[in-house]
Amino acid sequence: MHGTPTGYRHKTARYPHGWGLARICSEAWADGLRIETGWNMCGIAGYVTWAGLTGGDGAVLDRMTGTLRHRGPDGAGQWIGAHAAIGHTRLSVIDVDSGAQPMVMRGRNGAALVISYNGELYNYRKLRAQLQGLGRVFRTASDTEVVLQAFDEWGAGCVERFTGMFAFAVWDEHARTLTLARDPLGVKPLFYVHTPDHVVFGSEEKAILAHPEVEPVLDAAGLAELFCLVPMVNRERTVLRGFHQVEPGHIVTFRHGIVRSRCYWRLEARPHRDDVPTTAERIRELLQESVRGQLISDVPLGTMLSGGVDSSAVAALAAQDVPGLKTYDIDYTSTRTNYSASALQIDRDSPWAVKMAAHIGSAHSTREVSTDELLAAQDHALRIWGRPMHRSLSVSMYLLFQHIRDSGTIVVVGGEGADEAFAGYPWWRDTPVGVFPWHRTYQESTPLLRRDVVWEAELTDYARDSYATARNRIPRLDSDTPADRRAREVSWLTYTFYLDFLLQRVDRMSMAASVEARVPFCDHDLAQYAWNIPWAMKNHGGIEKGILRAAVGDLLPADVAMRRKSGYPSAQTADYQRAQFGAARDVLADHGAPVWQVVDRSVVERIIADDDNGADWTALNRIAYVLETNMWLTDLRVRIA
Repeated sequence: MHGTPTGYRHKTARYPHGWGLARICSEAWADGLRIETGWNMCGIAGYVTWAGLTGGDGAVLDRMTGTLRHRGPDGAGQWIGAHAAIGHTRLSVIDVDSGAQPMVMRGRNGAALVISYNGELYNYRKLRAQLQGLGRVFRTASDTEVVLQAFDEWGAGCVERFTGMFAFAVWDEHARTLTLARDPLGVKPLFYVHTPDHVVFGSEEKAILAHPEVEPVLDAAGLAELFCLVPMVNRERTVLRGFHQVEPGHIVTFRHGIVRSRCYWRLEARPHRDDVPTTAERIRELLQESVRGQLISDVPLGTMLSGGVDSSAVAALAAQDVPGLKTYDIDYTSTRTNYSASALQIDRDSPWAVKMAAHIGSAHSTREVSTDELLAAQDHALRIWGRPMHRSLSVSMYLLFQHIRDSGTIVVVGGEGADEAFAGYPWWRDTPVGVFPWHRTYQESTPLLRRDVVWEAELTDYARDSYATARNRIPRLDSDTPADRRAREVSWLTYTFYLDFLLQRVDRMSMAASVEARVPFCDHDLAQYAWNIPWAMKNHGGIEKGILRAAVGDLLPADVAMRRKSGYPSAQTADYQRAQFGAARDVLADHGAPVWQVVDRSVVERIIADDDNGADWTALNRIAYVLETNMWLTDLRVRIA
């Protein structure tokens, strides 16, 4: 491979302070791999047109990648061929100097193989050595090149060899085939829209919406996703018509308008034969291996630390390998924080986090958030997410990640995924069969809807059908006890819906602050092992996550090791709720607000009249959701079909 193939354009852009667009172009090729100069970032965007591109594609791709600048401040690049336009924005973490994207090499057939990749491959050094043993020559130290070379060597099935969090798009110019893939548990996002003529894809929906042929339309199915399952959605769907997610553990290929999706990894039901001590030991080994692998970084790294058993275990393990480890948590300045309004929030995290930090000797920092700061950041957080979300659970997380970035940390490791693996949520123990486990904590928002809308969309059946579909896919063993069968059901639903929401929240809010968040409990080997631990053993000692506590208890102070589950602190303050209700009154005064096309104004008026004292979690979330939906419909000019 020598020289630049005729008809291909490639450029990179560096984003200095102020987001200037000084262009840096590189035309250096070496033995088949494009070596980029300049800076990079972690967002994927692009499109393929089977009839061939017609011009103006650089400008379109600029608009698409421009919507993803928040995913990293370091730069952007694009590659444009006869049928495909591939873009990338990068947060530099590994091989800062030479890992720019899109990365291009000549494949086995001599044609261009182009990748846009988001994530981190924790076993990339091992895979690199294997590929070198097969005669492959590397020109960078990046994990991106490992993914690209592995794809060329082993095909799309290379993902089965990967350990990490990732989403990527690979365009094979010879076969005219686009491949999209996502990590086993869906830590990194990837969306697409396709027709027989083209496919448009991106790390976030907003990148796809920047393409001129994609229109934001909310139809009956999207309305059901928006209000029946909030804040969750079905894995294979999104809210806007025609939009799809690459499901976790799936590969999706597009060739001449034909689409095929293949599952390469899912949880499997297997007999669990280890006793309690052996199980605890194995959990410790898998968690330690996962944490150690996720500490790989060429930039400053820290950990989230709430003072709960999950993040405390991760921080304690990380502190063994990272001298002077930085740890972070969040608290509210308001003295009227209402934790009792939700079963998820029991007590304040910060005192526990400070105690744990002293135990492991970390340099700890607490971000204290005021109501004014929450209100100032909430619109930005919504625009970053790209669709209505429970902002009381998300805005403060964005401010925490912003604080982490401002302190000089670029990569942070957290505890998401532990409650799914080890039965940590309160709904594991008191949820009737036939409804989503969290139905009391996150009540459906369908009561907000106008009656004519509810009838047309048949929303009353939507949540039930989503539940039944997910339940039918649960991996089971004939030997499972009734308790184990029920535990598998709750676990599967929590993995399938709730963890997806949590991972999207972490991804969107961290990338909004240009921070990469890693989640060791979402290692697929650890998740697979935990999936088959019997219900009684998960509750070893009569406490939720008892087996996990047994596995990591020696790393923690005794009271931290036995601290009961308390969820991430939401913006549940009286001042914050009053502000949301005040904003809702302003929208009520606007009879032309787009949200009234679907939401019943009288229901909103009644909620405000019945509860204006900051005491109800559901009331706050419903009112905030109306405000978010109105802003989303307005900003995107969503057409309601």
